Amino acid sequence: MEEKISFYHFCDLNRIIIFVIILLFLTTIPTVALEIVSIPVTKTENNIYQIEAEIPILMNLNHKNIQKKYNDLFRDNIMTFIEYTVAMAKQSYRDFNESGFPWREFVGRVNFETKNTEQILSIKFNYYQYTGGAHGNPYSLSYNIDLATGKDLKLVDFLERHNMSLSEVEKLIKAAIKKDPDIYFEADYGFQTLDKNQFYYLEDGDLVVYFQPYAIAPYSTGIPEFRIKY
Repeated sequence: MEEKISFYHFCDLNRIIIFVIILLFLTTIPTVALEIVSIPVTKTENNIYQIEAEIPILMNLNHKNIQKKYNDLFRDNIMTFIEYTVAMAKQSYRDFNESGFPWREFVGRVNFETKNTEQILSIKFNYYQYTGGAHGNPYSLSYNIDLATGKDLKLVDFLERHNMSLSEVEKLIKAAIKKDPDIYFEADYGFQTLDKNQFYYLEDGDLVVYFQPYAIAPYSTGIPEFRIKY
């Protein structure tokens, strides 16, 4: 029996062919890599405060909602730091003038480092604030963003993906501290355990776990970092 091809079957076949052609075309379009640009921000008032900051702007992400979420978050965090430093400087300046104590200009600094962009965007922010005294106060914050889902991965999330545990990392950190114990606090003041929200970033195939000043070591040690292969 001769098979007849109806007009509707013919149209369906054409649709399939067109769909395949479009799909092949789309898969050959080169993907645009994530780009991060820096927006400088400077605020100064003579002899009262001096603030310089860099605000990162994520560009070319496929998921625009993720891009906007973190652009807004980074901007808001840095602007909050700037506004807080300015307000504190102005109030302290008035207080010092009234009391007659010598004044030292407040300083604020923020910069960022892009550590990893493959699948997970690992970006580290370095904050510094001087409000008088012997030295300033540095601290760092980092985000490890799954570029497919937009989730900011906590340390425990990242370790689970690589079949690792907090206890394994703790052992490696303790072993590293034993090699150079003089620059760390001892006993109850020293390193004990990791928190699931522990600060970390990714760089060159390493998991880098770090601690804020005074957390496990004196100020002179700086921000202790421990590099671990994963």
